Amino acid sequence: MVHYTSAEAAARIISGREVWLRNALLMNDFSEIQHGLECLYAGWRSEGGERFKAWLDRALPDLRFELERSFDADTEGLRVATFMMSLSEHDDSEDEFGRLSMWRAYGGRCGVALVLNPTIFTAETDELKVYSAPVRYLGVPEFASWFSDWTAKLIANEARLCAAPPDTLLFLLKYAFRVFALCTKHPGFSEEREWRIFHSPILDGTSSWLRKDNEIINGVPQEVVKIALEDNAEKGVHGIDPKALVNRLIIGPTAHPLPVYHSLHNLLVGAGIDDPQRRLFVSNIPLRD
Repeated sequence: MVHYTSAEAAARIISGREVWLRNALLMNDFSEIQHGLECLYAGWRSEGGERFKAWLDRALPDLRFELERSFDADTEGLRVATFMMSLSEHDDSEDEFGRLSMWRAYGGRCGVALVLNPTIFTAETDELKVYSAPVRYLGVPEFASWFSDWTAKLIANEARLCAAPPDTLLFLLKYAFRVFALCTKHPGFSEEREWRIFHSPILDGTSSWLRKDNEIINGVPQEVVKIALEDNAEKGVHGIDPKALVNRLIIGPTAHPLPVYHSLHNLLVGAGIDDPQRRLFVSNIPLRD
């Protein structure tokens, strides 16, 4: 996984041993959650959605009403009180130079790609109250078609689903709908190969890894959620400490590669990360402003 960001933000992550989740309303495209909701609503009203509702009414009485009621109640929280961080899938072939399209979109005048080991993103733990999911790149009609296929798979597994406690099944369906809303993007963004890290305080509660704070970012005062990068073996949280999390740093197109290299090297040493020179790369891509 890789996070394309500014050198300033990368330095802050390493020195502060924390990452910041920003309010979804302040993302590059503030309409992204709205797009996901529109896709979900279209799927719910589609032929596949009608089959899904009929199946719920037949196999799991009362669950449909509770699902609709609770998701409608949660929608405003998703819109205005969800905090996110964006990552991308990273190929070995990108280890030296990164991805040019991402430098252009997110590198700015001095960008850094933080390449991260994926252990924490695939962990099955609820301790952090922070969740991750890959983005699905679909327009509204394409999502409705995909939703129909998803419904068919659920119905085909009716016996297994109906064997679960109703509260568990409701939780899982609500979570699936939440991921559909938060992690569906216009297909024009597909080259980003994005994963989203998200937390909704109203829905998720909090944990000892999280704290809210106020920061000024690019001149905009805003509330952020900060995640402490600390492992805790007793609670089964592994791979979030910088020593385990950071795979490499790629310094993107910049007029000042050597000062950035030396500063990041010192920060890696201060964070206790072994062989920092082996983890630092300068892309040297001649990208114009």
